[in-house]
Amino acid sequence: MNIAHNKSNELTRENIYQLLAEEMVTPIFVSNSNESETFMGQVDIAEASPLIIMDLGFLNRAQTSKVSELCKEKNLPTLAIISSDDLMSLDADMIITDFIVAPFLEEELIMRSIFSVKRANTDPLKEELINRGDLTINPSNYEVLINNSRINLRFKEYELLLLLASNPGRVYDRATLLNQIWGYDYFGGTRTVDVHIRRLRSKIENNSENPYIETIWNVGYRFRSSN
Repeated sequence: MNIAHNKSNELTRENIYQLLAEEMVTPIFVSNSNESETFMGQVDIAEASPLIIMDLGFLNRAQTSKVSELCKEKNLPTLAIISSDDLMSLDADMIITDFIVAPFLEEELIMRSIFSVKRANTDPLKEELINRGDLTINPSNYEVLINNSRINLRFKEYELLLLLASNPGRVYDRATLLNQIWGYDYFGGTRTVDVHIRRLRSKIENNSENPYIETIWNVGYRFRSSN
């Protein structure tokens, strides 16, 4: 099965497997209904660091959601393949480690795969509970509590909160937040950050006079340093 190609070469699953095996990465492909149900069995027998490669052109929304949620639960890195024609329809809140636009070069595939695996395995924030006043974040299961009541956040909202709360008092400009949360090649503007911060505040803050997230005008945002 051809996965993606540049103008002169086609990459098959076998090609990709061989390329990534040299980098100690085991690609596990998910591109149909059956694979979306059975891919975890391959994770258990992977000879190297597993990487879930989802081809979004062959998966419906329900299948994509199911696979990404399971990968999130198991802390498995995911790389989504999407065609350039479908790029604008990509859900910015999809729970994936990274994505790659087809057609792509072998070198880009290798680097994005390595990055995805390292990001999942070396995330320094996924350790201890983070307690900030009435707010508690449990990075091990992506749970956020306010006064012991669970708050339902979208994944990008959660990532923003985790980054800010892990570094109270530090000011992040919008461009830095965009790069760290959405990636350096995200095609949206910094307005995306403002929208997600507004949604996040509406879910975790009841007292506008003493907010968790403070706006630094003409710069960006910071998590307040004391409660």
